[in-house]
Amino acid sequence: MTKSKISPELLRKIPIFSSLTEQVLAQIIQSPDNRVEEYAAKQTIVRESEIGTCMYVVLEGMVEVFIRGAGGGIGREICIATLKKGDFFGDQSLNTDSTGRRSASVRALHPARVFRIDKKHVQLQLHRGGPDEEPAATEDIQSPPPPIKQSEAAELIKGLRLFQSLKPAELESIDTWTTTISVGPGEFVLKESQKGECLYVILEGTVEIFTFDDDGRVVLLATLGKGEHFGEQALMPGGSGQRNAYARTSGIARLIQVPKAYFRLLLNRDSALAQALQRIGEKQKTAIDQIQHK
Repeated sequence: MTKSKISPELLRKIPIFSSLTEQVLAQIIQSPDNRVEEYAAKQTIVRESEIGTCMYVVLEGMVEVFIRGAGGGIGREICIATLKKGDFFGDQSLNTDSTGRRSASVRALHPARVFRIDKKHVQLQLHRGGPDEEPAATEDIQSPPPPIKQSEAAELIKGLRLFQSLKPAELESIDTWTTTISVGPGEFVLKESQKGECLYVILEGTVEIFTFDDDGRVVLLATLGKGEHFGEQALMPGGSGQRNAYARTSGIARLIQVPKAYFRLLLNRDSALAQALQRIGEKQKTAIDQIQHK
């Protein structure tokens, strides 16, 4: 498959490219910075923890996403997703809000072709401003996709039990203390033992919470959807401050990040909420300990 045969519609399915014109998408496809790459079965495409320099779109074949297991699974390769034509990966490590390192490894399950998109083309779309920003100097660059409306996040948060103790002024200023992010399919949102800095509320999509047993097998703990939250246990007072499980998206998802300081504010004002979350945390810890130490 040559560049000329790559459909602009294939790229348009990727959130950061979704609002671009066919002309701009064609420029991305034809850019000398980007190219089609072929991989043999079992050949590695990206490695966990390496610095990300590009993202990929699957054109033909299938690829598998895997990580090294934790706990009893140390050193074991754990497959946590299989991606097919049209799926993409590697974009999260290109966001300046991330560590810049790959959160998982990816290799071809069978012979596969992928379209490699250089980091600068991705970051151009990630960091372009909203519709009020001055347009780019060149006519070849199209205006970026409009930012996710914070009012949509505010509407969801206002209806959740978790946030009932917020004051009217705090509810009205939600857009100043939350961040809404888009996450690609099969991407990690958090990993076990990482330090927790925020909790997540699902605005759209599905997130799987899982851990590994003593033999390194994946054990699904929960599948969460719109309006549900995760990641709060690492923010609880008196805890370790570390994530107790893995979380990854099933498909494309949009998530609201709530910083630790605001979560602690909720706990301080709502003792019933704090006690309920404490009980949930104790049950989670017991369940995970039983899974990992059978």
